[in-house]
Amino acid sequence: MLMKKQIFILVFLLTGLCTIGFAQPKPDRFESTIKEFEKADKANGYNENVVIFTGSSSIKMWKSLSQDMAPIPVVNRGFGGSTIPEVTHYADRILLPHHPKIIVLYCGENDIANDETKSSLPLKSFKKFHEWMQKNLPNTKVFFIAIKPSVKRWNYWSKMEDANKKILKFIDKKDNYFYIDTASLMLDNNGMVLKDIFIKDNLHMNAKGYAIWTKTIKPILEEYYKK
Repeated sequence: MLMKKQIFILVFLLTGLCTIGFAQPKPDRFESTIKEFEKADKANGYNENVVIFTGSSSIKMWKSLSQDMAPIPVVNRGFGGSTIPEVTHYADRILLPHHPKIIVLYCGENDIANDETKSSLPLKSFKKFHEWMQKNLPNTKVFFIAIKPSVKRWNYWSKMEDANKKILKFIDKKDNYFYIDTASLMLDNNGMVLKDIFIKDNLHMNAKGYAIWTKTIKPILEEYYKK
């Protein structure tokens, strides 16, 4: 009986650790990338008038970002595979030095693209990001890009869609926070994800996918950037 109890406790602890592993990736895994950002900032200087785009690989891989958002000056601070807690973890180093008036965030997809975590996790993490913003950049406007659907992660879409709804509800009650619904434009009339807007991995977007984002995001930023 004692042996069975010990085995049960061990399995419980290991299961908990696995779950925590998905929810809380090791923050320092992007240290080398962040150092490159800091190096670039020191070389180029800081400008409060730039719009900072940050988040996961959909931002990092947006190679035409500066051209797509022109004449609005932008800085790309996306680092692939990142989660919302990791963006918050590095915010002191990639966001605060710029004191930006506008931040565009795409993150949350990697947080729940697994079978373990729940749709409530991105909101929980986003609230902590909001706390950091209130403490350090309270007057900065934050534009959250909806978690996107994709062919590769389609089996998680219902969970991601629910996460979007939770974040939207939270954002609607906050000043200086805005929700950009690009996700619905990535679905066809039957509610299925468009298949021709991704590169070969069926996860990351091609030029056609980014054109959808640009068409949606740029007019919103232009309106608030002028103000």
